[in-house]
Amino acid sequence: MHLRALAFLALPFLAPHPNPFPALGHEIVEHVRDSFYDPQKASQWVAVNAGYADAVADPEVFHRETRERLARLGASHTQYYTPEDIGYQELLTVFEEVLKRPAPYEGIGVDWVEREGGWFVARAFPGSPAEKAGLRRGDRIATADGAPFSPRKSFAGKAGREVALGVERRRGEPLATVRVVPRQVQPREEWLATQREATRVLAFQGHRIAYALVWVCAGEEPQKLLAEALAGPLAEAEALVLDFRGGWGGCDPSFLDLFNPAAPVLTRIERDGRRSTFATRWTKPLVLLVDGGSRSGKELVARALQRHHLATLVGERTAGAVVAGQPFLLADGSLLYLAVSDIRVDGERLEGKGVEPDVPVPSALPYAEGRDPQLERALAVAAETTTRSRAAAMAGESTGFAT
Repeated sequence: MHLRALAFLALPFLAPHPNPFPALGHEIVEHVRDSFYDPQKASQWVAVNAGYADAVADPEVFHRETRERLARLGASHTQYYTPEDIGYQELLTVFEEVLKRPAPYEGIGVDWVEREGGWFVARAFPGSPAEKAGLRRGDRIATADGAPFSPRKSFAGKAGREVALGVERRRGEPLATVRVVPRQVQPREEWLATQREATRVLAFQGHRIAYALVWVCAGEEPQKLLAEALAGPLAEAEALVLDFRGGWGGCDPSFLDLFNPAAPVLTRIERDGRRSTFATRWTKPLVLLVDGGSRSGKELVARALQRHHLATLVGERTAGAVVAGQPFLLADGSLLYLAVSDIRVDGERLEGKGVEPDVPVPSALPYAEGRDPQLERALAVAAETTTRSRAAAMAGESTGFAT
């Protein structure tokens, strides 16, 4: 036998692996057929797209084709994710009880937003490696250790090791080098830590304005943390700015109970005359910050607060992503997120429409140099509302004394 043939027989591991993409394509088509919330649209989609991946062998082509075809369903909560995508670990975490799959990854504590020109820092989480390294809102990250930047790939396997980022602070200027040390991220722990660290009272135009960030509503902890803050460190503030921008949804209707004006205020009076007041709900002025990253359950809450005149909405129109989604873990570990139920909010359909703010303010994100015009305007609205409330109260008191 020829030596070359012998060598081939001795190395069976060199045989090509089966192409996984036709099977993955069929798996996705079956999920759409069986679970997409609109059965008529699902049937039409399947008729056109059955077998779409049968001739695909390249992963990039498969990913692109799958996303483009799913987009034709015209629904939010309908996307294909690989482990390298922003959102993959987050969805595994949101649905951890169902999927039973942990989702740690290496990161630096940033809300990444992709805009024309690349990846931008929308928010550096309080206490994160990104904040400690001096990354600011509006920074464009162009490179990591000299290679093109990717929010997941650039930090994978590098926890505890310094990474040199090439940062464009002003459009067209030379890249600055910012050195940052990624850490192992447990998403739910990071979300809750971010909410705790961001909650504070700010002095603004002679007023004490509370600020609270809810990054993800899913689960009991975010609502509980906010309730504790409203009854504790934020209780003496005159108004509240609640930040719903970015992150994930998951709020259920009980979230609105935190702002129910009919809830009683309890005052405890001791025998020596000392008084302690316990407000079980927030009834002072409320400003809600929203943008195109406010989605799903956050939109439900935003629209209800707006409809019942319990809050002033500041920012940009919300995502219009108000259907119920379900994750399907595929054979190769990738993830299909699929809209499985339609949703109405007090009979109103917000899917594809979103919630318009009462006070529109553009995000002005790229090259913002750390400024946040939406937050600045929200604080001003809170201060203005507080001033009006104070003036109205004083007028009422004066009227009372006059009579």
